[in-house]
Amino acid sequence: MRVLWSYILIVFSLPIWAQTHEIGLFLGASNYHGDLADEIVLSETHASAGIFYRHNFNKFWAYKPMLSYMRISGSDENFEEYRLRNLSFRSDIFELSNTLELNFQPFSNSPYHQNVTFYAFTGFALYYHNPKTKSYLNDEWLELPPMHTEGQDGQTQYKNFQLSIPFGGGFKYALAPNFIACLEVGWRRTFTDYLDDVSTIYPDKELNFEYSDRSREVTETNTFVSEAGDMRGDPNLKDWYLQAGITLSYRFIPIKCWPR
Repeated sequence: MRVLWSYILIVFSLPIWAQTHEIGLFLGASNYHGDLADEIVLSETHASAGIFYRHNFNKFWAYKPMLSYMRISGSDENFEEYRLRNLSFRSDIFELSNTLELNFQPFSNSPYHQNVTFYAFTGFALYYHNPKTKSYLNDEWLELPPMHTEGQDGQTQYKNFQLSIPFGGGFKYALAPNFIACLEVGWRRTFTDYLDDVSTIYPDKELNFEYSDRSREVTETNTFVSEAGDMRGDPNLKDWYLQAGITLSYRFIPIKCWPR
């Protein structure tokens, strides 16, 4: 009878065990895909970090808000066919993401569940970005949004705060009952083409053309190679950024009451 009672208590307490909470750290790297990088350039990879909370609803589903810092950058120097355009940027991104995770195997602190699993996630994120470029006079980094490099007026100027859709996947491993390690890769689908400050056409030369068209810095004749109205980027393709790395979290395990 005592053995039967113990088994019943374990079965009915499994959902409670699965309702655990975690806090953790993310360390990894970030990169970007857009008008200044039509493919991922490894040399433009930068460090990324974050802190997060994870609420495990049950053995399959979890909710994870995370506050992250990422740096992204791109340069026409990385591509021979764009070298003459000579545009470049970097941007520090601060992101607050909210994602749902789906474990592919039962994963919890229960002895009857797996201690490893692959998982997928998606959700939404609010992020702040502020693209900058180096001055042609010195090494000072200058903010690009106020320059209106494509002739944007106050109505169409892109915003520093934007929304994105994070999605990706990873691998979880329970190092111990209280410690969880993950290897994770996540893409961010944005709704802007201005992560890099490049999207449409060259503006009139009266509108800060020195930073709209930087081709004369690399031409032998020290002249611009474009005219107002020429294509500067591709407005049909939105920009992306990504984050990959490892997480380590501490799991707060509910106290289990065993019958005497």
